[in-house]
Amino acid sequence: LPEVDIHDEPSEVRDNHHRTLSPNRHSLSGARAVPMTHPGPPQLPRAARPTAPEKPVSKNVVASRSMMQTPQPPARSAEKRVHTAQHSSLIGGRYQIVQRIGQGGMGKVYKVTHTHLSRTFALKIISNQVAETDEARELFYREARFASAMCHPSITSVVDFGEDEKVGMFMVMEFVDGEPLNRILFREKRLSVRKACEIVVQIAEALHYIHKQNVVHCDIKTENILITEEEYEGKRTRMVPKLLDFGLARSLVASRASTSLSGTPHYVAPERIRGEPASPASDVYGVGILLYELICGAVPWDGPVQKILAGHLDEKPKPPSQIVEGLDPALETLILHALEKKPANRHKDMAAFLYEMRTVMDMMGISRRNRGGPAKRVVIEQAPPPTANKRDENARIAFDTCRLPLALLSNHGVIIAANPAFAKFVMGLQVEVEGLPVRSTALANAWNTAEHDIQRTIAGSPIRRIIEIDLADGEVRRLLLWLDAVSRDQVLLGVQPLDL
Repeated sequence: LPEVDIHDEPSEVRDNHHRTLSPNRHSLSGARAVPMTHPGPPQLPRAARPTAPEKPVSKNVVASRSMMQTPQPPARSAEKRVHTAQHSSLIGGRYQIVQRIGQGGMGKVYKVTHTHLSRTFALKIISNQVAETDEARELFYREARFASAMCHPSITSVVDFGEDEKVGMFMVMEFVDGEPLNRILFREKRLSVRKACEIVVQIAEALHYIHKQNVVHCDIKTENILITEEEYEGKRTRMVPKLLDFGLARSLVASRASTSLSGTPHYVAPERIRGEPASPASDVYGVGILLYELICGAVPWDGPVQKILAGHLDEKPKPPSQIVEGLDPALETLILHALEKKPANRHKDMAAFLYEMRTVMDMMGISRRNRGGPAKRVVIEQAPPPTANKRDENARIAFDTCRLPLALLSNHGVIIAANPAFAKFVMGLQVEVEGLPVRSTALANAWNTAEHDIQRTIAGSPIRRIIEIDLADGEVRRLLLWLDAVSRDQVLLGVQPLDL
């Protein structure tokens, strides 16, 4: 769905890169309006939307029942509606306008209260001119169908939508009191590595959730992310990003039948420019651009649209370490991995991107693995007291110093304890892996029967399985994987290379 702008009138400013800055760039629910005298965030040119409307999404495409039961767009009325939303108006017979919080060429956003529930929401009304086109109507209802089926802490919820006799099409969202990310970036020029990583990892978690619903977002950018704060541990607040705008989202099945290019040129994946369908790898690329922009203060390619698209297709991005002094090499590797030209060369999916990003954050000391709980305390291990069990100490030494990868798993496949060899095997370096599900590690790519094998082992049938791992040089490495039960709800996992 095209963005709803914050300001009534446009104003133009240019930044240090001679890029036009305009306040009319935001799509959000519940954002604060800013006086016209302040410059707005960067305006990024948008690629043309497809001229032909896409077919409605099949009921077999999207798993969510609420999405499947959503009505299709009703036929357009021959009589033109005139927008007459007033503070005394009831939209849809139940939403009372409190104040207007945004307006632009595409429509208006109001803060409203539900007359029966006494709750506050944000309500978006599409302008009469835009609503006259079949394409815009289909985009509106597609956004409503997809967004209303999503339930995630980092996704703005859509709770209602429909048509009103006076104002036309409307959509009701949760009211979020926050600030658009592009405005924050415009003010701060670039974000700290910690802040950028904390934002992007939460957005990636939201996209991973979306992909599991068989939907790709296709429009990741700073304008579509709203930053708010939530109470944390009852004493302080923490930053929470909210992903907005599902107007360009599409089901994975439907996207294979559509090769139309839509979205923002600065973030569009190379395969989309080549006419290939959208996939989760396209969103991985968009997240890579987002992380690059937040850390470096600028997107990799800027300027005329054709120049931007050519950059996506043919040019390597400038290494972030040449822009940000002292940037961790592992973080740069993560970004450039996500920005590979070919989807097959990027992270396999958003889960793989999250896995690598959490690892890098662990290395930099900004882990979010225990989000929502107390921070871990670092304890310097002392020599065991004289009364300690000598056998237990010897067992710990044997486990930790064993050169074979060993790990203790719960019956749900979560790593309870692992020796350094196992951590290096699944991560490529010495980092903490306790608390990670096995399915979130690189081992899951070759061991797709993990859950079944763990349950069989606990039931009394030890597992011995040969798996194969593809190496970077094209060779295949064969490994013997074994599982033995150590209790009613724990198993010991070992991995041994086979030299055959």
